[in-house]
Amino acid sequence: MPSLKTIVINILRRLDHFIDDLRFALVKVSGIGQNLPIKIATYRGFGRRDFLFLQGRVLVKKRLRNSPMNTVLQNLINSYRRFESDEIPNAVLRVDVENHQFELITDREGYFTLSTPLYPPLVLTSDEPWQKVNITLLKTPWTEELEIATSTTVMFPPEESRIGIISDLDDTIIETGVASLFKWRAFYNTLFKSIHRRKIFDEVPAFFRALRRGNDDQGFLPLFYLSNSPRNIYDLVTGYLKLHSMPKAPILLRDIGFPYKIHSQKDQGHKTESIIRILNMYPEKRFILIGDNAEKDPYIYHEIDQSYPGRIAAIFIRDVQKSRPLRRLEKFVAQEATHKIQMFTSYRQLAKMCSEEHFLDWDYFQELCQSQHKWKLSLPVFPK
Repeated sequence: MPSLKTIVINILRRLDHFIDDLRFALVKVSGIGQNLPIKIATYRGFGRRDFLFLQGRVLVKKRLRNSPMNTVLQNLINSYRRFESDEIPNAVLRVDVENHQFELITDREGYFTLSTPLYPPLVLTSDEPWQKVNITLLKTPWTEELEIATSTTVMFPPEESRIGIISDLDDTIIETGVASLFKWRAFYNTLFKSIHRRKIFDEVPAFFRALRRGNDDQGFLPLFYLSNSPRNIYDLVTGYLKLHSMPKAPILLRDIGFPYKIHSQKDQGHKTESIIRILNMYPEKRFILIGDNAEKDPYIYHEIDQSYPGRIAAIFIRDVQKSRPLRRLEKFVAQEATHKIQMFTSYRQLAKMCSEEHFLDWDYFQELCQSQHKWKLSLPVFPK
């Protein structure tokens, strides 16, 4: 007999689908769809010369006011417009990368995914790891002929780089407040604060820029940002990371729409699934995993390390300095007898740890810290 949770989710899913179907039918019958402003939301992809992974979404475009001087009310209105999205299902798109061309159709939530081998492989003539991909919307359920074009970038890291980096965002890079009671601080920061009023931890940009360069100027180590935050705030996350001069990287957020199936406890979560996809994409690379102990990062990373022996170079966990998660993690580490998980409280401490393991150049990190300090002094101060 299905549980109460399963019954409720199934009812909500059917109601959600019914409302969507009714809305789409009204748009088509009324002819409103002909004049709707449409947006192709693109997410940075990643791949190899012979394989590509890329995702995006087709939506009705909504006006957002992103200003450093936004009031709390204006930020709340922006948040409502982000989460109350009007997706466009069954839209047809074309993706062009070099001489390869693919046609895709969006799902019920407006998403499209391209995960495909590339044959013949791409000819990457430049040392630039980011390559442009063109995306064209060809038609929607109510518009037969369209030519709405946009582009995104896909990361093709150098084959000679042997180390990669996967880092959590919430409470690892961005102060979010996931560990607060009922996560109220995380909700407040997401819904009511603009990117200009969110706090980044000290020396984070310097650390990640130094780590991505590697030790002895290795060139370019692939970096991935990973979070359980919803894709609805993708523009906020990219804007925030750019504002603080963080290295450019794919940002892997999750879909929070109603699920199409009930997930069992054995199903992989978003973070596990994303890390496995990256490991499979680059089988010749070992990865540094960075997270925090506010929730499940240490346990997810440990499970990955056990399932993929030899693939994880190090696990670094930021201590959010809450007694309960720290005690829980210390007990777990003792039970599992693992020495792979290393704790840190500041990014200067983490940089020193990485320097000792030859992951980054300590002198270069210090140079970046000095530059970052001068840059921060030049920034305007916005009221909280």
